[in-house]
Amino acid sequence: MKKTSLSILLIVALGLAILPACGGESSSTPQPFQPTSAVLTLSTSVTGTIPVDTTITSYDVTITLPAGVTVKTMPAPNSSETGTGVVTASGNAVNELSSGVYTAATGTFPGTVKVYVESASGFDAGEFCKVNVDIAAGYSPTASSFVQPTFILPPDGDGALGFDNSTTSQVTLTDELSLAVTAVVY
Repeated sequence: MKKTSLSILLIVALGLAILPACGGESSSTPQPFQPTSAVLTLSTSVTGTIPVDTTITSYDVTITLPAGVTVKTMPAPNSSETGTGVVTASGNAVNELSSGVYTAATGTFPGTVKVYVESASGFDAGEFCKVNVDIAAGYSPTASSFVQPTFILPPDGDGALGFDNSTTSQVTLTDELSLAVTAVVY
């Protein structure tokens, strides 16, 4: 009798140990990757001639967003100002002033984020900003879905500005720089 009870107990224990391995999924088809966010890194490179004593003091840039991509805005009603942590100065402009304005997609017009980075002391070309975006369910943009940003030129923006220390004057650097975005999708 003891041997039978012990055998039954061992079988029950083994069955209980195996039971958690059954996940309840009847399909072995893997679910497709659903991205939920991406980080865009903005940078410039010198393609023209910038005077030796000139530092970059600001960038005014527009990023066009793919379908299903948005950014968080400030909690105020109807705010278009990007939320805390959405637009951050980075790389050569780390700790400088940065801000953003989001325009949601409407009809055939894609959503955009206008980014402004400014420095009183100036910075060099290279990485200058990161933008955190959200991806809606059902959309799967890839890194190549994010088109290259553009400088916002006058009269709507300043493009790329610098300060020439030798002449103590402000200079426009938009034609001297190329602008790029790289995206990492999560």
